[in-house]
Amino acid sequence: MTVRFTPVAEINEPLTLAIGLSGGSGTGKTYTSLLMARGIAETMTGKKGGAIGYVDTENRRALHYKAAFPEMHHFDFTAINDDGEIVGFLPERWIEVIDAAEEAKLPSLILDSFSHAWEGVGGVLDLHAQVLDRLVREAEARNQRYNNTTPVDPGKFNQLAWAEVKPRYRRLIDRIVRAKTNIIICTRAKPVMQKGIGDKAENARATKTRRKDVPWDPASDGDLMFEMTAMVILDPAAPGCPVYQIKVADQFKGLLDPRQPMNEATGRAMGEWAKDQGGAQKQKETMDFAREKARSGKVGFMEWWNSDAGKAARQIVHPIMDEIQTLCALADELANQSDDDPFGNPNAGNGEDFNDTPEENQRGKEVIAEVEAA
Repeated sequence: MTVRFTPVAEINEPLTLAIGLSGGSGTGKTYTSLLMARGIAETMTGKKGGAIGYVDTENRRALHYKAAFPEMHHFDFTAINDDGEIVGFLPERWIEVIDAAEEAKLPSLILDSFSHAWEGVGGVLDLHAQVLDRLVREAEARNQRYNNTTPVDPGKFNQLAWAEVKPRYRRLIDRIVRAKTNIIICTRAKPVMQKGIGDKAENARATKTRRKDVPWDPASDGDLMFEMTAMVILDPAAPGCPVYQIKVADQFKGLLDPRQPMNEATGRAMGEWAKDQGGAQKQKETMDFAREKARSGKVGFMEWWNSDAGKAARQIVHPIMDEIQTLCALADELANQSDDDPFGNPNAGNGEDFNDTPEENQRGKEVIAEVEAA
């Protein structure tokens, strides 16, 4: 293997996008993905009608839109191979599809629904169940040979089964990430059981990939979600809108408004970034500068916000205002802490403690006053 580090000035080919859209029924995944793919394809080809590759596992549902999207190139992806055998949605079959899209030089490709790769026939969960069943049967056969009557515990083979299946899925994810075409991945999402009511509602069970404020679970795993250039979850109450932004880089935050449906313009803007990165670097620098100002506290941030430079940057900074407010609040809290309290109690040093009763806090103040008087 020859290793050569290439100066970035010599790298001129466009970057590629991997965009994840997840949502339940009625959230507009299919139509939104077609709109975005159209914008990306037009940007990459420089002309109207750039080809859109569509991998359809949903009983040819995408063909409902064939009149509106005549540039669509459709592939009916079923669980049956060319010989009529049921093979399911194996990871290797998805890799074959992406290889074919690249060979056809399609500027954009939609995989809908990629949930079949995870939970469909021959998908990862199905493969895991098959391998686990085989391992258990092999263990039972060994026990029988040695007259061992101890029941076989399937749980002991769970991780071993994953170790056999997960690398196949990981190769598929790596193939998506390294694709030379722009890919939009649509996955189903299921509602998460909630606890609490109204604004206080949150997910009843936490997982390593589940946010408390997102009441939907995509039918995929974290390997997929966090490898995307952008990953959003749609909500039935706002079809096509990126309501829950799971992973969105700074350069796209200004493009994705939770209140506005994504469309061709969204795809074009993302395509422009992939093609030449436009002003993305300058926008990121502006956002990072705003974050640095916020770390000085609300007063310092507002001084910059109301300056000429701040006013010019407002449109760029608006998408991260929730983050800015959090940084300001944290900075102000730290500024109010006493050096006498290493545990960071904002009221330390004045005799108050959040864990004490009002009477205990009052006595604390009296003690401090007595010490200072002495």
